[in-house]
Formats: sequence, structure tokens, C-alpha cells
Amino acid sequence: MNGLPYLLPYCVPLAVAVAWRSGDLWAFRLAPWIFLAVTVLDTFVRGRGPGDSEIAADATPHGIFWRLAIWMWLPAQAAVVLCGLLAVSGPARGRLEIVTIAVSVGMTGGMLNVPAAHELMHGRRRVERLLGEMLMLLMSYPHFCVEHLHGHHVRVATPHDPATARIGESLYAFVPRSIVGGLRSAWTLEAARIRKQQRAPLHPSNRVVRGAIELAVLYAAIGFVFGALGILFFALQSLIAISILESINYIQHYGLVRRKNVDGRYARVTPSDSWNSSHPVSNWFLLNLGRHSDHHCDAGKDYRSLDRLTAAPQLPTGLFGMFVLALFPPLWRQIMDPLVARLREESGPATPALVTG
Repeated sequence: MNGLPYLLPYCVPLAVAVAWRSGDLWAFRLAPWIFLAVTVLDTFVRGRGPGDSEIAADATPHGIFWRLAIWMWLPAQAAVVLCGLLAVSGPARGRLEIVTIAVSVGMTGGMLNVPAAHELMHGRRRVERLLGEMLMLLMSYPHFCVEHLHGHHVRVATPHDPATARIGESLYAFVPRSIVGGLRSAWTLEAARIRKQQRAPLHPSNRVVRGAIELAVLYAAIGFVFGALGILFFALQSLIAISILESINYIQHYGLVRRKNVDGRYARVTPSDSWNSSHPVSNWFLLNLGRHSDHHCDAGKDYRSLDRLTAAPQLPTGLFGMFVLALFPPLWRQIMDPLVARLREESGPATPALVTG
């Protein structure tokens, strides 16, 4: 029973399907309202203490059910995107209505699709990693699987990680930098891997190349069926979903820096290298992304077995609320910069390359 709240995200695709079936588009306005509701609920519903995972990793006889619950997000998100495409390509709609539908579908992708994709790309089974890639394809970001697994997890909280925000860096400066840097990093990682196999970097086994081909085919198929408007809609909802994904990166690592050992190498990742949130409502919808330190310390852990670690720095509110806060850089800095400064006083001086004006 304590795992049932993790099924709450499925209310959104279910409502969209029901509304589409009835010919009403009210469900496409659900995502912003859910975002607001979770932000408010996080203020009143507080989490339990450290070490409060619902289960031990893989210790439940019903574990396969909770993996299937993640696998099923692919058809669920595909249905949301398809309903959006059908909605904008149906009866003539105004620009504002089309943008509203794209924003809602994109928010669904960024809020709900990303946590499921993140869980799957870390999966032990190849089929799960493939499903994760397909989910990222639905938001035009397939290379993220490469960069996140082999780039971000290795270089987190260092100047070499494009997904780690520098102290003083605004969300609006960080998102484009992380998008470009993540793509460049993914290509560099894959090109190096392919060269070790004595193949040309453009070989189809290059996962960045494969993702680009899959993306081109997907856009061509959308254009063939839904026309130019369908392509624009899919690109817009993807941009919104990607922006939310990168906003989560911004929140979870803002200003945090790993210390260097005497040999000049960065120390191993510790719980203090990620911001955490113990607000349960956000974590139900985001599959415990708020327990980010435990994930970085043990990336193989199931989402239901992640713990709230005592040594992990805590955000003042849930991830949904922090996203709203990040939209206002002066307010964000007023709240977050003193927290970062306090952490640096406790752990040592910051790395200059991660400090900006």
C-alpha cells in the first residue's frame, strides 16, 4: 500500500485519454494545475526522518509490479503526445489554444516522463534502458541517456559537468549552457567509445548517431501524418519538457563542488554533492528524485528503496516549489546562496571554476 502514491502520475494520461474520448480538451490544462497543487501540498505534507525508504532494494515479492509500473509509462506518454497531436491537427484552433496544449503536454513530459525515463535508463535490464531511450525520444532528447549515465554521474559537482550549475548562475543562463554542453559531452563520450572499437565516429553503433537517426525518422513520420503544424507542436512540447529536465538538474546541484584529493583528483561522490528534498508529494510524482544524494551514491538502487540521507543538504521546499523559485533569480540567490556558502564553510573552499558573478 505504501507504494500506491507512486501511481499518482498515471492520473494525468488517464484524464487526457478520457477527455479526448469525450471530445473535451479540459485535461490538457491539468499539468499546470497539478504543478501548482503539488507545490502547495509540499508546504503542508512533510516527510519522515532519515532512512525512510518504503522497501529494501529488491526485497519485495511484488517488485515486478513496480517495475512494470515504470515500463507502462512509455505507452502512457506516447498516448498523451498522440492526443496532443490529434488535438492540434483537428478542427481549426487558435494559436493560443495550440500553445496551451503544447505547454501542457511538455509539462507532462518534463514532470512525469523524465522521472520514469531516468529510472529506466539506470535499469539493470537492456530492455529497460531501451525503454528509457524511447521515452527520451518522445521529448527529442535521446542523447541525454549517454550524457547522464557516463558523463553526469562521473563528473557531477565539478567544473567539467555541464549539468552542475555554478553559484550565481541563473536558471536562464544555465539551461542553454547545459543543453549545448550535454550534447557536446555525449558526442565526445560516444566518439571515444567508437574509436576504441576501431570504427569511425559516425558509425551507426554510435548511440548519439542512432538517436539522431531515430529522431529524424520520428519527425518525418509526424510531418507525414500531421503536417508542419504537427512538427511545430512536437518541437515545442519537447523544448518545454527539456527545459523542465534541465531545471531539475539546476536545482539538484546548484553551487555544489566536490573537493580535490592531494593528488589533484576529485574526491568520490558523497551525499553532500546533491541537494535533496524530503517532501513526499513531490517525490511521489517524481519517483523519489528528491532523494538525489542516495541515487548518486548508489545509482543502481530502485526508486522505492532510495533513502533520505542524514548528510545530504536539504532544499527549503519540494522540487516543484524550487522550480518556481528558480524562475526568479534574485529571490533564488537570496535564499540559496547563503545555504551554499554555509555548506562550503563546513567542507572547505569552493573551486573557483564553479563560481560566477
